[in-house]
Amino acid sequence: MTLIVHKLSMEYPYINIYGIGDKHIGSKECDIKRLKKQVSTILDDEYGYCVICGDLINNGLKNSKTNTYQEVIQPAMQKELMYEIYKPLADNGKILAGVPGNHCERTVKEAGTNPMYDVFCRWNIPHLYRENLALLKINLGSRKDGKRQISYAGLVTHGSSKNKHHKFVMGFDGIDFAISGHTHTPEYTPRGKIRIDLKNETAKKVGYKEIIVDSSLESGGYALKNEYEISAPPETQILKLYGTHKRMDYLSLDNNE
Repeated sequence: MTLIVHKLSMEYPYINIYGIGDKHIGSKECDIKRLKKQVSTILDDEYGYCVICGDLINNGLKNSKTNTYQEVIQPAMQKELMYEIYKPLADNGKILAGVPGNHCERTVKEAGTNPMYDVFCRWNIPHLYRENLALLKINLGSRKDGKRQISYAGLVTHGSSKNKHHKFVMGFDGIDFAISGHTHTPEYTPRGKIRIDLKNETAKKVGYKEIIVDSSLESGGYALKNEYEISAPPETQILKLYGTHKRMDYLSLDNNE
């Protein structure tokens, strides 16, 4: 539950946070070219950062739902590809936080090691990794006095079912955004709650954003066999945090080329 704190430049007018999760490297449905394109987009964005929501590899093991015979790359090489593809983001300080997913947990149960944690250590950013959820404090820009920065609080987790995840996020008072994955269905939902300020004896409505990241997977595999809901076409999701005043905007870019 220890916060990951980022104090970014006071000169930043804003930052763009890209959510990355559920890429399932190693599955037949994974499009490596699309993954690399997203990495290039973030690297080319001067104010671009990202959070990693888990399941970047498919990690099909003998006792998992995944049919191991349909994996196009063995798990060890999946981890190597994850390391290589996303290493430029780590090298350029673009990763704000990362958590593992349920496909990562397969190796934890079988062998006691977590491929996501291993890769974060190899990227030399283990302090940005959290085992269950990551709580973020992000400071950027400055207010009119030129001294105080704008502060945002965020939550990053792999996620679960839609209703269960929403109830979980509701338990964290004071967050401005929550970014997760797991469902493979990209989604943006503005939420609200009433915050009681005992010091000033006021009650006011405050908002926060819930974002579920895109998986960018093609249709196929056990998702079709078990009649899972067809996911939306691939897209790149961006949460813009402003450094001049407290405001968040959501933007979705077509990533179907």
